[in-house]
Amino acid sequence: MEKLTIKDIARLADVSTATVSNYLNGNYSRMSEKTRKRLEDMIRETNYVPSSVARGLATNHNKTIGVSVADITNPFTSTVLSGIYDACGKLGYTVVFTNASSDSTREIDNVNKLKHQEVSGLIIDPVDAENAIFKTLSNDSTVMIDRQAAAVKIDSVVTDNYNAVNKFVGNMKKSGYIDEDLYFISWPLRNVSTRLERYRGFKTATGIKDDSHLILVDDSGDDQYFISQIKQIVDRKRSGKVGFFTMNGRVLLHLLKAMQALNYRYPDDVGIGSYEDLDWMEIIQPGISCIHQDSFNLGVTAVNTLVRKLEDEKTKHFVPQLIEVPTMIKMRGSY
Repeated sequence: MEKLTIKDIARLADVSTATVSNYLNGNYSRMSEKTRKRLEDMIRETNYVPSSVARGLATNHNKTIGVSVADITNPFTSTVLSGIYDACGKLGYTVVFTNASSDSTREIDNVNKLKHQEVSGLIIDPVDAENAIFKTLSNDSTVMIDRQAAAVKIDSVVTDNYNAVNKFVGNMKKSGYIDEDLYFISWPLRNVSTRLERYRGFKTATGIKDDSHLILVDDSGDDQYFISQIKQIVDRKRSGKVGFFTMNGRVLLHLLKAMQALNYRYPDDVGIGSYEDLDWMEIIQPGISCIHQDSFNLGVTAVNTLVRKLEDEKTKHFVPQLIEVPTMIKMRGSY
């Protein structure tokens, strides 16, 4: 079957080629929500990849890799970048880096700028893994990292979020915590795969079907309601002690601040554990039990996966894969 063109998509969706071009470049303000949805569905159904993009990245091999990260202020991101720079240096590649600052619109601009710089390939730590801009990229020259789309169309390097949390919370239960007194604390889930998969692991471990044990941190910075929730949970505990699991280190900080405000101490008043292993979590006493993810190796694996595709024709055009980097549980006596 002959490869679809932008004109074919325009004809199938009954719009102009300019409208299709605007959609592919993330310029949604120039179309209605209905048109945007129609184009999204058409591109998904036809598995369309613009030929200019597929050729532009995949055939240009100047040994430069473009990187777009969601949020450079995240400690996780800086370690991932260290892995990317280290691996690229060893393989003779240079890095062009952009930061989306947790803004999906800026992410679109960054990806387009990197494409126009004619980099050999892209590594993307996405703000929104479902962003339509990623439908314009070829798996032959792109790797996603950390967050993944619901339907994986690009090789994605992630940690084993689900299994790791399932095992960790299972260990908390073996230590005497009952399902009814275990709670998962997170940023708003918002279809972010890391949050969803970790929460799914928690629900599997506890057997809790509804969201009654999901506590959300207000990412605007207002912790008053969150503090009151923590107090209510501890006051109505059903057994000896409540256990909290936080989805990452920054959420854990919100929990620790709330505990300080309430004069709670771990592991005496509550038990705590977290995904992510930051340096200070080992230094404070007692140290905080956690799931250690190898962030540096995530970056290295992303580079090795991408370079293999760029330099070996035999690895191209394969079905996109989900590549899981294993984690490790660190026990430090916080529950």
